[in-house]
Amino acid sequence: MQRFATFPVEHWSDKVMSVLREQQLEACQERLSRCPQKGLFDDITDLELREIFSGSYLAWEMRTDSPDLGDVRKTVLDAAVEEACFLSEREDNLVKRMIIGEGSVYLDDWEDISAAESLVKRMWCTIHIDFEKDMAVLSMQQKVMDEVMRGMSEPHYPRIRQAVFRFEATLNALLYLSGFLHATVPARHFMEQLHREKLPADKRLIGRYLKSAFDYWHHEREEMLLVHPGLYDPENLIERLKGMGVPEMQLTHAMMLGGMNGMLPEERASSESLRFALHGAVRPELDEEDVLDDLRMMAKQGASLEEMREVLESCLCVMPTPAMLSALYQVHMQTVRWLGMPPAVVN
Repeated sequence: MQRFATFPVEHWSDKVMSVLREQQLEACQERLSRCPQKGLFDDITDLELREIFSGSYLAWEMRTDSPDLGDVRKTVLDAAVEEACFLSEREDNLVKRMIIGEGSVYLDDWEDISAAESLVKRMWCTIHIDFEKDMAVLSMQQKVMDEVMRGMSEPHYPRIRQAVFRFEATLNALLYLSGFLHATVPARHFMEQLHREKLPADKRLIGRYLKSAFDYWHHEREEMLLVHPGLYDPENLIERLKGMGVPEMQLTHAMMLGGMNGMLPEERASSESLRFALHGAVRPELDEEDVLDDLRMMAKQGASLEEMREVLESCLCVMPTPAMLSALYQVHMQTVRWLGMPPAVVN
């Protein structure tokens, strides 16, 4: 999901990962509410075509605002067979649910909203509200669904999906270790891997996959960066790294495994201690795991111990105990910072 420019926020409680994610999904939901009711393969006017096309991936790639209906339809259908292999996990799940559901699915999971928006951007789907059930319904256009099912029956489909799964796990690990990545480097490596295995690889479709599977941010000169969902201010981290040159990172198997699991080995003991100390004390409307992740992401971004304590106190339904504060201190000291972030200091 695309990140937009961040604005200065005084309190850390307004920029922790769970709040940032909720804001992104709310913005995504608002954008979906403005999507055209008709799809690319309906009987549409030129004005309706421009509305559908303007918000698509293809519009960004072609850089035109005067699309031809026949050309756009042909481009979408021609790509759909191979594109079916390069969907994010949530997109793939939604597509298969729509196939089972004869073309439609209710969006009953808050986290599916970004995947639904990506499928709309591919010009595969339309979205409308079922007012009787008060739920959003995502529908795949029949002509696209026919091509997608054909793509899923190709012999190379399961092999590419396995490669996508491995690629995504690796990128998630690297993002946990570094905070952000330049999108061109992993995309190039992924294409090279697919070519070595003699599998279809289209740079444009891999780019769409990256936009649907990860948070991304356009830096200067339209450079696309993949960012960890917990990184509030990518620009700040980039500016810090500029003065450091290119830092070296010796990746080990344990580091990569920890990154894939969302926690490094040296971070586990302090995180478990804080989990034990917080059990049953978090405000009922909050998720305990989200609070733990938010605090660890704060530490990775160089937040002070006092700032972490303020966020912790705002999440509790009781006064913080000595055990909580001791565990918080350990999280602050033992969490590995992102490159360029200041090391742990007692505040």
